[in-house]
Amino acid sequence: MLFHSPEFVLTMLATLLLYWSFPRARTPILAVANLVFYGASGLEYLALFLAISSLIYGLSRAIERGVRPRLLMVTGVTLALLNLGVFKYTAFAASNLERLLHLGLDPTQFELLLPVGISFYTFQLVAYLVDVYKGRVAPARNLLEFWVFIAFFGQLIAGPIMRAEDFLPQVENETQIRFSPREFRLGVFLFIIGLVKKVILADQIAPYADQFFAQAWSLGGLECWIAAYFFAFQIYFDFSAYSDMALGVGHLFGFSLTPNFETPYLSGNPSEFWRRWHITLSRWIRDYIYIPLGGSRRGEVRAALNLLIAMGLSGLWHGAAWTFVAWGLYHGLLSAGHRLWRRRVLTRFRWPLPDWMVRWASVFLMFQATTVGWVFFRANGLRQALHMIRRMLTLADLHLTRINARYLCIILLLWLLHLAEFWFRHRQRELYAAWTRWVPSPVRALAYTAVVVLIVLLSAPDQNTFIYFRF
Repeated sequence: MLFHSPEFVLTMLATLLLYWSFPRARTPILAVANLVFYGASGLEYLALFLAISSLIYGLSRAIERGVRPRLLMVTGVTLALLNLGVFKYTAFAASNLERLLHLGLDPTQFELLLPVGISFYTFQLVAYLVDVYKGRVAPARNLLEFWVFIAFFGQLIAGPIMRAEDFLPQVENETQIRFSPREFRLGVFLFIIGLVKKVILADQIAPYADQFFAQAWSLGGLECWIAAYFFAFQIYFDFSAYSDMALGVGHLFGFSLTPNFETPYLSGNPSEFWRRWHITLSRWIRDYIYIPLGGSRRGEVRAALNLLIAMGLSGLWHGAAWTFVAWGLYHGLLSAGHRLWRRRVLTRFRWPLPDWMVRWASVFLMFQATTVGWVFFRANGLRQALHMIRRMLTLADLHLTRINARYLCIILLLWLLHLAEFWFRHRQRELYAAWTRWVPSPVRALAYTAVVVLIVLLSAPDQNTFIYFRF
């Protein structure tokens, strides 16, 4: 059930009406809404989700009672990850085994339809169980509240990945939430912002990126850069659109969800990029993989190895293909290289330039490095990715034609929009307050209607799915 589909809007409106009309019944109302929302993708996957969620809930209560807590935690984490692995990586493993050992396997026989949101809810379940085991949070008071927490339809399919410490207390105290017209209007505002980013930006960029990557083997160096730039903005506007809409849905119900993006293409180094891109996943990787591996406590070599392992697993989480692993390892190398550069060079050397100039040069270079990485993420195989990147870095067969110049102007405009979003984000509440204070409600209603009509006119059936729904 897509966020910008009539089915979702009708389901959400009905849920909102019941939610605010019957405060004492909010938990069962949201529980049923979650069932309807996830059940729309397939009743068998809903049954699987209910089963694994009930199991993790039961294990968390047993851990609280002190019944062999470590064994129960390891068992629960293993089962949750096994559930993800069977659906997501069986065909990938079979394909690689066949390539190495020639066992006569047909990888297509192992392909399973991936349940929507399985990567996201698996990470939430793992984090919850580990946090209960380590005493960071108390387990949910009952299964119904746990289901509302783990399956909230506003963010279930593509995040943000909510932690129990951030979201579970809100669910447990939802009967105390009071309706706030200002928060409700802010929710509508954020939801529409997300719709604009998805339909008017991401879906309009997608055909350009698809067209270039479809001709990857015949592109010159400049065309490869243009292809990568288009995809960089497509995936950002697409994914951040979903996150904005999720935040908006949260506000409509009086919840505060964790922001997932903070204009990441204005980052000046790899560590800053991962503090601003898919923020909840970055924190999850840090807290549940990088730090348990030893983090940076055991020297520079071990820290670099831990970064590579953590980022490689992050890439594999995104998809069962070596291109995603390469993308993760690439960012691991960037992060390890920057860590070494910062410790060995920047502590002993200062650029003979103004700080603002160094900052913008860093942002420019980091954006180029990030764009190169997106080629791994988007390309159809490692050979194609490496072919494109080689042409990009060697600037092979540059053709600054009139159409290429036009494409570069569009890309510059998209980057300026990203810069404007940074300004908007840091003044969001003040701008929203001014919008509602100084613009009459009929004019606001007309503006919202115009945006919705424009979205309907620009909607393309073949571009409706959010990119991160695949993961």
